[in-house]
Amino acid sequence: MTTFADQAVIAVENARLFDEVQARTRELSQSVGELRALGEVSQAVNSTLDLETVLSTIVAKAVQLSGTEAGAIYGYDEQAREFRLRATYGMDQELIDALTQRHIDLDDPNVAEVFAQREPVQVADLREESASELNEIALRAGYRARMVAPLLRGEDIVGMLAVRRRTPGEFAKNTVDIIKTFAAQSALAILNARLFHEIEDKSRQLEEASQHKSQFLANMSHELRTPLNAILGYTELMADGAYGEPSEKMLGILQRLEANGKHLLGLINDVLDLSKIEAGQLVLELSDYSIQDIAQTVRSTLEPLAADKKLGFKVEVAPQLPSGRGDGRRLTQVLINLVGNAIKSEANNGAFHVSVRDTGPGISAADQAKLFQEFQQADNAITRKKGGTGLGLAISKRIIEMHGGRIWVESQPGKGSTFAFTLPVIVKRQVEAA
Repeated sequence: MTTFADQAVIAVENARLFDEVQARTRELSQSVGELRALGEVSQAVNSTLDLETVLSTIVAKAVQLSGTEAGAIYGYDEQAREFRLRATYGMDQELIDALTQRHIDLDDPNVAEVFAQREPVQVADLREESASELNEIALRAGYRARMVAPLLRGEDIVGMLAVRRRTPGEFAKNTVDIIKTFAAQSALAILNARLFHEIEDKSRQLEEASQHKSQFLANMSHELRTPLNAILGYTELMADGAYGEPSEKMLGILQRLEANGKHLLGLINDVLDLSKIEAGQLVLELSDYSIQDIAQTVRSTLEPLAADKKLGFKVEVAPQLPSGRGDGRRLTQVLINLVGNAIKSEANNGAFHVSVRDTGPGISAADQAKLFQEFQQADNAITRKKGGTGLGLAISKRIIEMHGGRIWVESQPGKGSTFAFTLPVIVKRQVEAA
């Protein structure tokens, strides 16, 4: 008897240990399942901005892991101050239609308690609850127990997550924790989608505003050029004596008027060019050109100005450069914008390399970073004395990039500056702005 008793004790202990192992195995399996489901939900939240896909994934996993039969996620419409059904799982169309047609607001007794506590609220048996339209809809569909969790971002209401079960009874604590976790994921998904659509809308508005601005500048610049050209024409005629020989004093004033008018015309042309580029209206006129001729044109244009300022001016052009194909007039404009007191050009590997070097005060690294931006000038305190809008380099950069080239600057304070660009010798088509 003692022997059998000892065997019985061992058998009972083995059975108990087996049951414990089985229970622990089930717990571990459930934990693994929960972790896997949370991983899938996190991946869905982070990999797509399709809100319907994300919320459908969340509500499906919430129902499966909570041991319930149906679930739904509602989003909160702040303007209408109502909750709207966004995703469901395990619900027939009749129930979905009934809940969709039902207007649910914060004053609903089934909802008010949830957001008052800011925690999941469960109902063990809907039959024991006070009668309400939502409870009646759920009971008619055969559900007895319900849990609702709030979706929050700080103090703001985002929506709510609800799960339903056909059998009455309290929900286990780990089920409540699971629903809280999925509620947090739902709030994050809704906010991500909301922010994305807001950013998308703002970007569209900014793009439209930029286009309107560019079009306005293009129109305004064009309208300003017409009367200004007339003023310059009459000024030149008066200076040439077409309306009577001007006195020496008047001639000086006319020359100053002409110089300032041409300066203003240059500024207007810069604004017009930039606005055309931004509006996508600047089109390169592709044709054959000679880099030697461009360099000579720049030299003849700027050498008198350099002589007036007693500056040395030197142009170096490699012999026997091939003919290029691009917009020669625009490339001439680029070089005039860049020239300080030296130009050097050469051709290598099917591309022109052009550099402009000066022996001026140089440009700091901080100023170099913004040098090619619109309305920016290096060392504003100095360059403002020289005038200009800060558009020349920005326009040059756009023109070179439209040719498929690249432009940059190398400089150190006190050691002068070198502006350089490369572009294909043959440009087959215009490169559109990114």
